[in-house]
Amino acid sequence: MPHSRRWLEHAAALRLGSMTTLLFVLVLSVFVAPVAVPPDSGAGQIVEDILISLILVSGAIAVSDRRLAFIPLTLVAVVVIAVRWAGWFLPSGSAELRAVALLFALLMLALVISAKVFGKGAKVRDRLWGAIALYMLLGIIWAAAYEIVGLRDSGAYTGLDGHGHSSRAYPWVWIYFSFSTLTTVGYGDITPVARVARSLSNLEALIGQLYPAIVLARLVSLPAEDTKSDEE
Repeated sequence: MPHSRRWLEHAAALRLGSMTTLLFVLVLSVFVAPVAVPPDSGAGQIVEDILISLILVSGAIAVSDRRLAFIPLTLVAVVVIAVRWAGWFLPSGSAELRAVALLFALLMLALVISAKVFGKGAKVRDRLWGAIALYMLLGIIWAAAYEIVGLRDSGAYTGLDGHGHSSRAYPWVWIYFSFSTLTTVGYGDITPVARVARSLSNLEALIGQLYPAIVLARLVSLPAEDTKSDEE
């Protein structure tokens, strides 16, 4: 019994450390890498693939307590990482496949983390870390969706010339546009003109407004749930 309890404690510490690592890598992806990597250096895609691999691995470990989701998420993460790195040896047309695979994996990760944030049984600390990670994941998910639209339609956005039109040359242009939309800042330097791009932008801006209120309402409801559980 003591050994099993010690193993559970180590597993919980590993999950919390992985969630912290996930948050750290997300911060690097959104705030540090776009500044540290010059847009014309050619290293942007390599750094992006490294960060994406770290996001998927740390994210899968962070939700390993949900076994029904952990195994398929891990399998998808392995496939996506393989597709991302194999893209360096495939024709340039594989860029869309890389983006679609990433979008699918990030959606799965976000769904599992949302179950941890809004579901029952999780500690408040796990909910808080998960809520922050989920918010940043939403921005990266929409960035992947914007990239897919841009790859399929070169005229879907205006104002990309100054940022580098090729996602392989400067992948973080989509991160910048996504978080500007998610936070409803909207500087206006990049504008969606295609109908799909506009619909995605509207949906992301709406979620960016509703998400903080939903998370706050969930955290406020926790004491009532705990009291009800004690009474039962």
